[in-house]
Amino acid sequence: MTKAGIVKAKFSRRPQGWWKLKRITVDWTKTGKYYCSILYEVQEKEPKAVITTEETTIGLKYSMAHFYVADNGDMADPPRWLQRSQEKLADIQRRLSRMEAGSKNYQEMVQKYRELHEHIANQRRDFIHKESRRIANAWDAVCVRADDLKAIARGLVRGNVLDSGYGMFRNCLRYKLERQGKLLILVDRYAPTSRNASPHQREVSAAKNIKALGLAQYFACQEVRESA
Repeated sequence: MTKAGIVKAKFSRRPQGWWKLKRITVDWTKTGKYYCSILYEVQEKEPKAVITTEETTIGLKYSMAHFYVADNGDMADPPRWLQRSQEKLADIQRRLSRMEAGSKNYQEMVQKYRELHEHIANQRRDFIHKESRRIANAWDAVCVRADDLKAIARGLVRGNVLDSGYGMFRNCLRYKLERQGKLLILVDRYAPTSRNASPHQREVSAAKNIKALGLAQYFACQEVRESA
């Protein structure tokens, strides 16, 4: 990379003069793009712990149809443009299946597939970061069930749980909450949370139960600490 010289780049965040540079990692994608990850060491103050209350806590239930459903009925349906991109990807896959492997047209279509696949991954990542930031800013605590997404994926015939990015969403929520002194409360994935009702009502009910279980878990821990 020393022969590259000065390269035009886009920065998601500008480094400050007092940051200590630790490592630079360069990745190359199958679409021919280069991405550079720059790691800095920064001394940050420990955030002051925010007091968790029922009013400032939200419960989230993973949803195949809506990404998540909250205890207040809110849903995080991914943007329509993400769905349109996924439909285009499915169309390219169908066209590839009818082409002669190794032909010029086939190679060109493979490249289009790679570029669109990368574009979708970037769209999903952008959606996850923005949505997790919005929730972390709006609530003092978030309760979610510690679902084993790989186990859920194995039990499904259609749909890909892992491709939804919900695991990444939980990780983003955790660190964005922690940076503000807030909590991500994980509820046992085997805890019963659903009841017989319509699909949407069942998911809202499950989110409410997740919130109730998470708060009960949190307050029980607080009592133990105070009595110690």
